[in-house]
Amino acid sequence: MRVTDRMIFDSAAERTLRAREEAEQATQEVTTGRRVVHPGDDPAAAALMSTQKMAADRADSIAKTTSRASDELQSAYDALNGLNEVFSRAKELAVQFGNDTYDAGARATGAPEVDSLFREAVSLLNSQMGDRYIFGGNKDAAPPFDAAGNYGGDAGLRQIEIAPGILEPVSVRADVVAKGVGGGTDVLATLTSLATAMRNNDGNAIRSSLTQFDGSIHQLSLATAQVSSTVETLQTAQTVSRAAKTSAETEIAALGDADIVQASSRLALANHALEAALTASAKSFQLSLLNKL
Repeated sequence: MRVTDRMIFDSAAERTLRAREEAEQATQEVTTGRRVVHPGDDPAAAALMSTQKMAADRADSIAKTTSRASDELQSAYDALNGLNEVFSRAKELAVQFGNDTYDAGARATGAPEVDSLFREAVSLLNSQMGDRYIFGGNKDAAPPFDAAGNYGGDAGLRQIEIAPGILEPVSVRADVVAKGVGGGTDVLATLTSLATAMRNNDGNAIRSSLTQFDGSIHQLSLATAQVSSTVETLQTAQTVSRAAKTSAETEIAALGDADIVQASSRLALANHALEAALTASAKSFQLSLLNKL
């Protein structure tokens, strides 16, 4: 087969193009530190990087969501602790004024402190985190309890994802904890009943309220312990999610980052190959021109 000038030119151009592409790719890796910039650089690696990027984003989202929920539940925990203190003090007053050595006047003078404890309890149950009332369920834009202790929130229970596909309740049902929905004790009513009994000088009612206070304190203590456990769960979820994000990012780097030493060596070889291709092409064209002459 006769080798034409066109064939020589095409062959030289192809060699030069390949050498130039390899040199450009090596230059890109050295200057950017990245081996995979476009999917075409390594389709398999690019697909795995995309999968890991989605995993990293989801882990980051879970970490942020659990962090916010943990902060809110910590506020709920503090409020419930405050309620436990309120009811412990109220029980002390019930024990004190349940003694028949106290007359009507003495009991009446103690009632305002119970009223103050009631107002403090309502205030704690209307605690906020930012613009949200944390004990209102899904109706969190307004105080869930009015001045009389009536509940205006709902029975909603918010859940968040603490791991891929795993949900965790992250709110407190104040209708259950404070109002006794489902068979518990209406803790606020316990306070108002004590104040009324003290004003009425009703020793028997004051003494019988002790059972109600025991139930209220137990109910609040269980809620406090549950919130504490959930906070620990969320903190663990944050740690795991952050570790998962770091792992995914490390895998992305391993797939997409260039080995600078290898890339530099490849660049040197690619530049040498490009120079050789250009030199060979030039000699081929010179010989071809001499043959024409």
